[in-house]
Amino acid sequence: MRGYHTRRDGGDLKGRLRLEEGMQGSWHSAAGLRYLQIDPSVEAANLPMIICLHGRGADASDLAGLASQLHPGGYRWILPQAPLPIPIGPGQMGWAWYSLDGDRSQSIVDAREITSRFVAEVFETLPGSAGATALMGFSQGAAMALHLSLAAAESFGAVVAMSGYLPAPETVHRPLDGPSQNILIVHGTEDQTLAIDLARTTRDQLREMGLSPQYEEFAMGHQITPESLARVSDFLAETLPPHH
Repeated sequence: MRGYHTRRDGGDLKGRLRLEEGMQGSWHSAAGLRYLQIDPSVEAANLPMIICLHGRGADASDLAGLASQLHPGGYRWILPQAPLPIPIGPGQMGWAWYSLDGDRSQSIVDAREITSRFVAEVFETLPGSAGATALMGFSQGAAMALHLSLAAAESFGAVVAMSGYLPAPETVHRPLDGPSQNILIVHGTEDQTLAIDLARTTRDQLREMGLSPQYEEFAMGHQITPESLARVSDFLAETLPPHH
């Protein structure tokens, strides 16, 4: 079955969001990062939140279509745009959370600090809390979701890492009595961008940190398929139920 690949092209925002009827999107900024917010058109109190981090070379709207596929209307979606512009083709620009060149470890630490400030400011503005929030990411965004959760002083409602891994684990200083995290890792056995061994190593590293991540492999490449998304949907319903 054809999977959901992240998009790297430009184009009209309205046409790219692919939102269900009864949902609306708007642009905002926090902690120096631009972000897309997707809410039900009819205001609802006590909505749980999903902070969704795109992959390298994409932009804030790249994963917006997931809001229409994962319990539509049951969450408030926050989709920040990564801070580093990178060329992705002639006349085209994408965004990255950290650099793949030079001191990658320091770049990851910097990205973690920037994104942590972003999350804190979003919680103050909307408001929100870690326990009522899922951190979700694809590829490089998955790496950031893992780093953010491991550096957090509180437990998030859920953490979902899709087709990603934990780079620069030596920069993670998590005490053995740190907060527990509900983590799901989904990865493709045919991934040619980030090999499956990276996900398996990440699973083992998390276990060594005293965590118990849920882990699923799918016969897919570097992508999101209906099967992998169904697993994410079930995990969210279990750990951070949508608002009804």
